[in-house]
Amino acid sequence: MQRFIGIGNITRNLELKYTTTNKAIIETNIAIKRGFTDETDFINIQVWGKQAENLAKYCGKGSKIAIDGELRIDSFDGRDGKKVYKTYILVGSVEFLDTKKKENKAEEKQEAVDNSDVFRNFANEVEIDPMSLPF
Repeated sequence: MQRFIGIGNITRNLELKYTTTNKAIIETNIAIKRGFTDETDFINIQVWGKQAENLAKYCGKGSKIAIDGELRIDSFDGRDGKKVYKTYILVGSVEFLDTKKKENKAEEKQEAVDNSDVFRNFANEVEIDPMSLPF
């Protein structure tokens, strides 16, 4: 029995595809840091079905995700007749730890700018009655 669990960031824009039998699939990479070093591994992953559709909808390049799946090594004959091996993680479950789609990022940035001005609803000039001052 083998199992892979990892947390990393999606390394490129996601491309949702459908098979001829209308099953959704995403093939991408995630960057996972190695322990306490500055080294990073780039892991190929495959996500299928509704999880693939949700991944494409809510995440994008740079999004941090947690995956749980199993290591797969497929082989096939290449164009030159030589055996080609493809190693990847077949994702069983994915959890979105944050989202980083450009649209969401732009909205968050605009919202942050709007919320930074606490006096935005007040007039620029304030009229004060000197008789109401306590000193």
